[in-house]
Amino acid sequence: MRNATLPAVLIAAAVLLGGCSKPWTHPDYSGSLADQKFKEDSLTCEVQAGEAFPLEKQKQSKRFLMCMSDLGWSYHPEGQGFTFRTKPR
Repeated sequence: MRNATLPAVLIAAAVLLGGCSKPWTHPDYSGSLADQKFKEDSLTCEVQAGEAFPLEKQKQSKRFLMCMSDLGWSYHPEGQGFTFRTKPR
């Protein structure tokens, strides 16, 4: 019985850790400073993208990616870094 639960626990741990992965990184920031700078920079880029293309989500996403890249952030779709989530206004 004990051997049957071990794989389930390992799978659950992998899913939980995978859910914490982040697709944005910056070479100059780490830890809580990275969290703070990501929030500031992503908000700035979100506002710029929304003002430039208020009704076009696809163009907003492209503008957001370019803005974050210009600020030194790297996007890793495999899930290493911070995430960007749009919120309804």
